[in-house]
Order: sequence, then structure tokens, then C-alpha cells
Amino acid sequence: MAGIRKKTYKSNGKQVTRYYIIYKDINGNQCSGGGYDSKKEALKHINDYDDRILSENNITLGYLFNFFFIKANKYAEKTIKNYKNYYNRCFKPYADVKYKKLDIIFLQNVFNEIESENGKYAAQLCLKMCKAVVNYAIDKELVTKNIFKKVDKIQIDKPDINHLTNKEIAKVLKTAKEHFSYRDYVIIYTFVGVGLREGELFALNKSDLFLDENYININKQFTDGKLKLKPKTDSSIRKAYFFNDLKQVLTEYSNTIDEGLLFPNSKGNYINANNFRNRVWKPVLKLAKITKRVRIHDLRGTYIDTVLSSGGSPKFAQNNVGHKRNSTTMDIYARNNIDMIESALTKLDEIYSLGGKAVEKSEKEENKNVISFLDVLSKRTKKEPFGS
Repeated sequence: MAGIRKKTYKSNGKQVTRYYIIYKDINGNQCSGGGYDSKKEALKHINDYDDRILSENNITLGYLFNFFFIKANKYAEKTIKNYKNYYNRCFKPYADVKYKKLDIIFLQNVFNEIESENGKYAAQLCLKMCKAVVNYAIDKELVTKNIFKKVDKIQIDKPDINHLTNKEIAKVLKTAKEHFSYRDYVIIYTFVGVGLREGELFALNKSDLFLDENYININKQFTDGKLKLKPKTDSSIRKAYFFNDLKQVLTEYSNTIDEGLLFPNSKGNYINANNFRNRVWKPVLKLAKITKRVRIHDLRGTYIDTVLSSGGSPKFAQNNVGHKRNSTTMDIYARNNIDMIESALTKLDEIYSLGGKAVEKSEKEENKNVISFLDVLSKRTKKEPFGS
């Protein structure tokens, strides 16, 4: 609550006593207001300053976000920048809404509007951002009641995660090879052929490439404009294996560059992921006439799908992409796409149809004198009940 402070000073040689109202503004700064001749008069106006006091009753949604953007330091610069962009696009119109007025109905309407205007992905990211903001506010004791606990009850459809099919992979690689630099083609081929993260691929040195043993040594990443020698997780330190056709491409490419970065930009520095995304990846998709939204990160899922549809081991896919848990690989990244379905049905057909006929033919040739169990059962039942 606001308080009253008595102040005595001299004015024109006379001693003057005034009463000031002391309060904290919405930014938490201590301020004084008024200047009354008596304490009784100051008390009459003290309620005028209630809305200026930083409290759970009058703190606004905009203040919570701005406080989070300025003070929160555990998040990467890229994440904060992303959050700011979505705040300006989706939440700025609600900046003056008081925290105490937030309820499930209001929030559901807000997120419905965000989803309809910006899509499912934006709505999901905004929901995640809101949780982070309010949790941080509670941690710093700006608010005590977590109104956003009810956010979990808000119904938002998960955004579509699109992987490339085998035919689409072929179109993308052909388009990249014909219309872009050889470096860009090799980068995209490595993404779909090994399943690396963006930061891992752009941090690679030529010395990380072990062509004789068909693997790339992953032990660092380049993200947010910085080289980080500590990968995302312990399981991220690994050998990522590649197949022979990609080996040939990487061999030809590596012979054209000097020691240092495997995929440098035109100035010999690290590639900016956003630049590559906007200047290469999105144009490649457009030229290949792939209209669905496919992120570069979705190529990790594409790689996992390709391994599984070709009959590869889930454990191999998990290790190559650097997941700590197989459940992450199978439940989050893997998709039951058309290639996987066709591959599974073909193999089942071979087992139950083609394979079955081959076994039947083999048994007839090798076991002509062997009486089958069904024959035994048939003959036995004619003479006596089975088991007698």
C-alpha cells in the first residue's frame, strides 16, 4: 500500500510542513506524489495512487512480459528475440490488461485469435512463452497466484510437422544441385542423409570428416552467433555415420576446400542459419514445388523416417541423430509416412506370400518323406480320439 511521509523545510524564511504520498510505480520505482497541508487531506487522496502501486492487483500483462525480456538471462538470445517478435505480433494489444483480470475464458479467446491469424505453430509458441513469463514472475515474487496454471486446459491443436517423402527428397536434391551452389547442395544432402542439427552441421570443420570410416565427428555446435564446444546433451557427442553415395559427394566437396570450416560462408566465417533458411532452403522448396511447411529441423525427422522405412534399426537412427532416449526418436520425430507404410507392407508381403511360397517349395523338395503334423493328426482322428 502507499504511505504518507511528512516533510518539513524552509520557504521564504518560514518553516513549512507538507505531507507527501509515497508509492511504487508500475516499474517498481519509488515515487512521491501530492504535497498536502495536512495528513488528513493526504489520506483523502491516497486511494488515487492505488493504480500506480506495483501489486498483483494492478500489474499488467505487458509489464510481466517486459520484465521477463529485460531480466531473464537463462534463455538464449535467439529465444528472447523470438519471444519478443511473437509478443509484438500477438500480445501487444493486450499489454494493458491487468493480471488479476486474466481468466480461462479470456485466455481461450486470445489463443483462438492467435491461432486463426498466425497458425497453430504461433499459438503453441505463445502458450509456451506465457508459461515461462508467469513462472519467472512467480519466482521473482512479482505475483503469487499462478493464473496461467489454467493455460494447460486451453485447447490448441498441435502444429503440423511435415517430413519429406522419398520422392520429395529426390526432388529437393535435384533442385538444389541444378539451381544452387555445390556447397548448398552438399549441405542439404548432409541434412537429409545424416540427420544433424543445424548448429552441429554449421560448426563442422574439415577435420571432423572421417571419410575412410564413413562418419562425422560431432562434438560442438554453432548457435546464436557463437561456437559452443559443449553440445546440447552428452548423447550429442557422437559419430554420425553416412552411406557410400553421400561419402562420394562429401569426398568430392572436401577436395575443393582448404582446412578449417567444412561449410564456410562467402567470407570464410560460420554460416548464419537464418540466412541459409531464407536464401537457400525456402527457395529450394518453392522451386521443387513443395508447398507444405517443412523446417530444416524437420529433416531430422525425415532422416529417421528414411532409416526406419528402409528397414534400419531404430537404435541406429537414435544414435545417429543424437537423442538420449529412444522414445524421443520414435514418439516425437518418427512419422508413419507413405514410404514407411509401403516398405512395411512390401516386407510383410514377402514374408507371408512370396517368402511363404519359397518355404513351401523348399519343404516339399527336402522333406518328401516327412509326414506333416496335420497328416498325423488326420490319420489319428480316423482311428481314435486325439490324446487317448
